[in-house]
Amino acid sequence: MENIKEELGKKIRGLRESKGLSRAEFCDTEAELTVRQLARIEAGESLPTLPKLGFISKQLCVPIGQLVDERHVELPRRYEQLKEKLYKMYTYKEEKLVGKKENYFLEIYDTYYDKLPEEEQVIIDVQQAVMIIHLTKEAAFGEELLEDYFSQLLLKKNYSINDLLIINLYFHYIHYKDYDEKTFNYLFDNLVNHIEDYNQAELIVLNRVALTASSIFLEFNYHDRLLDAIDFLNNIIQVSQDFQKKPIVKMLEGKYWLFSQKNWKKAEDKYRDSIQCAKLFGDKVLSDKLLKEWQDDLERFRKGEF
Repeated sequence: MENIKEELGKKIRGLRESKGLSRAEFCDTEAELTVRQLARIEAGESLPTLPKLGFISKQLCVPIGQLVDERHVELPRRYEQLKEKLYKMYTYKEEKLVGKKENYFLEIYDTYYDKLPEEEQVIIDVQQAVMIIHLTKEAAFGEELLEDYFSQLLLKKNYSINDLLIINLYFHYIHYKDYDEKTFNYLFDNLVNHIEDYNQAELIVLNRVALTASSIFLEFNYHDRLLDAIDFLNNIIQVSQDFQKKPIVKMLEGKYWLFSQKNWKKAEDKYRDSIQCAKLFGDKVLSDKLLKEWQDDLERFRKGEF
């Protein structure tokens, strides 16, 4: 694999330089490929994914097959299975579920990580950073990844699954670090306006992003925007037909009625619906969590702590 990376990197650099292009000229707007990413590829430090290879081949005016055998960037089936599990799994901070998810990460890092293209490595690193931030409330775990990739996605209107994961990391990060309301709202509104562009895997990640955005609206008491997030989540559920996220949406509706409208009875109805829905899906961990959340929220409401 190292030889493939090195050979590909040398080939790309040689062809680029033969055309008299600097890295900045080659990368153009950096929407598809940044100068830093190109430098790592040319140095043989990372393997580009097929979409990036497509961009590189187009810039060089050569077919992908002239650069590398496409079989070298195909992903192992077991890795794809583990990645899908990471997309779908919620731990609710439960020790057993956290341990199970950590084992998925461990298998990937031990068996596949070093052979993955850079974008796939980012998918894994970002999800691990999000989990650590969620468990520790320490934003520092995401800083380096955001420094490398966040500015690039701000140039885009349509987001890849990597972009969605970076946005989710950013939304977790601003819970505990620098909150930029303008950037946050720009990203959220752009996500809402392009929901029809996402495939099934992207919709799974998009749901996570919308849930994280909802928690930010709650934290900063942006109740009107919370309603926007709830509508967004309901639209994602309808498009994806993934109704297992419905209990969480019902819980968010309960929080809206309790803390925005001061209607504890309506909130109780929403929470009851969310708990019943979780039970119907056989998710006892979630139903127990929702019951505890309702009890805690009601106590806060009675004490005026909101």
